[in-house]
Amino acid sequence: MNHKQEKLENPARLAELNPVETLKKIGIGKQAVVCDIGAGSGIFTIPAAKMTKNTVFALELNVGFLQIINEKAKAQKLLNIVTKQVTGDCYDIHSDNVDTVLLVTVLHEIENKEALFTEIERIMKSTAQLAIIEFHKEQTPMGPPVTLRLSKEDVAKMCGDYGLVRTGEFDLGENLYCIQFEKT
Repeated sequence: MNHKQEKLENPARLAELNPVETLKKIGIGKQAVVCDIGAGSGIFTIPAAKMTKNTVFALELNVGFLQIINEKAKAQKLLNIVTKQVTGDCYDIHSDNVDTVLLVTVLHEIENKEALFTEIERIMKSTAQLAIIEFHKEQTPMGPPVTLRLSKEDVAKMCGDYGLVRTGEFDLGENLYCIQFEKT
């Protein structure tokens, strides 16, 4: 396990994120097409693939993480995961294809948020949802510097600017929150 994977799969982080329960709260259905943007080592991709019979796209810049996801999928005999390396602002996914888009602790790292939201809107079905998990904008035991974090209000405004409507939110322990949105 490399350093980046160890960081993402830190037991305290995994316990707080609780991917299976979080995906249940988000409402991943048995027929949902899911897109995990910035999938990392697959801590949400793998459980999502077990919850749906449909495709789970794992998008990631880091080829090493895509290899880790592919190895985990093979070991668990999950045939519905499609890994794709992100090389620019456009994703290799058909338009109007995805039911649920996941952004787990990645939005604060994206420089070109306009391009990101343009692609999210393009790949989402008309009835799709977006779930964003980010760190509270305050000092917490884990996470990026406070200056890089996005408050719930910042995320809600940003998504609203792209025509997404807030449909729910919940906290994940003391460090993280999840906000859900739908297309209007």
